[in-house]
Amino acid sequence: MLKARGTWIRWAEAFLLLALVMMSPSAVLSQQDVPAAEAENQANQAAAPKLTGVRLKIPLPISGTVDTDVKKSLQKLLSRLADKDERPIVILEIEGDPDGKSRGSEFERSLAIARFLTSKEATRLKTVAYLKGPIEGHAALVPLACEQIVMHPEAQLGNAGIDEASISTTMRHAYEEIAGFRNVLPPQLALGMLDPGLEIYHVNDRRFVSGEEYAKLKDEGQVATSEKLVPRGQMALFTANQLRQDLQLISHVSENYRQLAAMLEIPENQITQDLGLNRDWKAARFVMDGEISNRMVQRTSLSMQDAVTGGVNFMLIELKSQGGDPVACENMVNFLLGLPDSVHTVALITEEASSNASLIAMACDEIAIAPNANLGGEGSYHYTQQGRVDLENYLSKISVEAKRSWSIWGAMNDPELKVFRYERPGTTLTKYLSEREATELADPQEWKQGPEITQPDAALQLTGTQALDWGVADAGAASVSDITRRYGLPDELEIPKQNWAHQFVEILAKPSLAMFCLFIGVIALISEFKAPGVGIPGFVAVMCFGLFFWSRFLNGTAGWLEAMLIVGGLFFIILEILVLPGFGIFGLGGGAMFITGIVLAMQTFIWPTTDYELDQVPYSLATILVLFSGMIAAAFFAKHVLPRTPFLNQTMLNAPDDEAQEEIRRRETIVDLTHLVGSAGHALTPLRPSGKAKIGHEIVSVTSDGDMIEQGEKVVVVQVRGNYAIVRSESQ
Repeated sequence: MLKARGTWIRWAEAFLLLALVMMSPSAVLSQQDVPAAEAENQANQAAAPKLTGVRLKIPLPISGTVDTDVKKSLQKLLSRLADKDERPIVILEIEGDPDGKSRGSEFERSLAIARFLTSKEATRLKTVAYLKGPIEGHAALVPLACEQIVMHPEAQLGNAGIDEASISTTMRHAYEEIAGFRNVLPPQLALGMLDPGLEIYHVNDRRFVSGEEYAKLKDEGQVATSEKLVPRGQMALFTANQLRQDLQLISHVSENYRQLAAMLEIPENQITQDLGLNRDWKAARFVMDGEISNRMVQRTSLSMQDAVTGGVNFMLIELKSQGGDPVACENMVNFLLGLPDSVHTVALITEEASSNASLIAMACDEIAIAPNANLGGEGSYHYTQQGRVDLENYLSKISVEAKRSWSIWGAMNDPELKVFRYERPGTTLTKYLSEREATELADPQEWKQGPEITQPDAALQLTGTQALDWGVADAGAASVSDITRRYGLPDELEIPKQNWAHQFVEILAKPSLAMFCLFIGVIALISEFKAPGVGIPGFVAVMCFGLFFWSRFLNGTAGWLEAMLIVGGLFFIILEILVLPGFGIFGLGGGAMFITGIVLAMQTFIWPTTDYELDQVPYSLATILVLFSGMIAAAFFAKHVLPRTPFLNQTMLNAPDDEAQEEIRRRETIVDLTHLVGSAGHALTPLRPSGKAKIGHEIVSVTSDGDMIEQGEKVVVVQVRGNYAIVRSESQ
């Protein structure tokens, strides 16, 4: 016991001594001796993420200031390298256009980029050219200057001299020099892409020679196997499969950046760190939270348009929605696809983007998703059978512009659409396609159909992890800060505030204001029918109906059809009241057109067929109720309120009271026209059958006894009834 106790005492003394040393003034002083600037620098270095891989998009054609912009971007990256041993991967993305718009790159500017990539300064960077689409013209110099070439399955490289009438010696030397420095593609092969006057042969498995050198080798008996790759009179244009599988000159074929990251063995979430190193991102954040409606889309698109006008070139769109109005979703998709190429859009999904809300993500340049988030699947909107067909055609149409396969997105909204896993034998490439989209591929015979990935009678829903694994999403991100770090943006992105014009539009787009305008408009319209001429009620009616239609137009539910129905209905009602007395087909038809136009202006469908549309029916029924309430209120107001209101009582024609009606009847009874029987005259108006005629020196109301009588035709009075005469044509 004493021995154990002595041991514990010695340990306690040791700890006490250590504490005294750490708390001594000399120890505190040694901590304070560290310069503040150096400590701050160390903290910053610890906090700053290392540059593993960055992405720089090179616009085509290479002309204007493209070469200087690219060099500035790379120099900016080099200045950020604090560690001399650090050698990040720079992915130079070059995307060609199938229509040939990527041609036209200037030789001198393309060569300037290539020489910088092969300079001693650029050796601190590992350069990888990622080619998408056909790369033709002198833009081919850029991948030749990179350490590694990776191609999209549909990419092509060649036809370097296509923009030149003749190939100069300077151009030949430049291509030979750049290709020879990296030797990713042999110099002779590069010359074969440039000069149509050359023949290029593939000799003895790994050697590429010109026609003259091939003839010399053959004479010397050094040719075991040979293949003419480029005949005279043509420029070489190689596909990704030719360069990878046949010639084994490029390292990889990659369909997307996720596959490219795996091939390069770098973290996928670092590969999209920068899309343009020389660009100063001016970012804005937009939130689409809740049901997708025309009002939300209108508000968001207006804010985005103002942001673009203000110089914003980076838009982060937070999606938290179960879907909504299909027309609103398509409008948002079309708006995003129509943004300038200089604007980069990122959809961030941290919780869910179900049903047709997923289509908004499809339209963005990049999709970032949290691992546990949900993309697609059952939501608040369910497409009808015809709606699914229309959706499939719509997605197929926009997929080229969105640069995404459409089948997955269709299956997220259509439980009947079957999607299969397709593989290209001999490669690691996979696609997730419907049978229709598989037949639309440029090389459908090279893809083998695998198992179905969709479940029967269930819309496809992917977790964030699945979306990343399948290449549907582009990056993983659990919060806004993950995006800001990736792009070097401020930690907090502000949501643009609405200006007064947007706030006014918001007020106009409210259904309550639309109902109020409709109610007042109906009252004013009925009041106008009772007023002499065109007065204040008519002006108020026009303003109210105009505001109603404008608010519905801003809300995305009204268009030309609704406008024509409303205007046409009012025209026929006025025609029935003022021209054709009574209430017949024009009055009933005009009223039906007017009510139909008002109801359609409150909704995006004609007849409800889905749960979402059924939820909108009460608003349509409320519209009809407002119409009839307005009519009843107008009648009450005109009869009991308006006649007793100062000033306003002069704007309407009041019905005669009992004394006035008796006086009118007395005056009518004392009218005696019997003296006109047998007298002749002529019709002042067409008699169809009633009208006016001048009999002798008197103008009286007359009615034809049968046939229609034209204006100016001579007539004879045959009978008198009360205060009007019955006439017949004198020619009868």
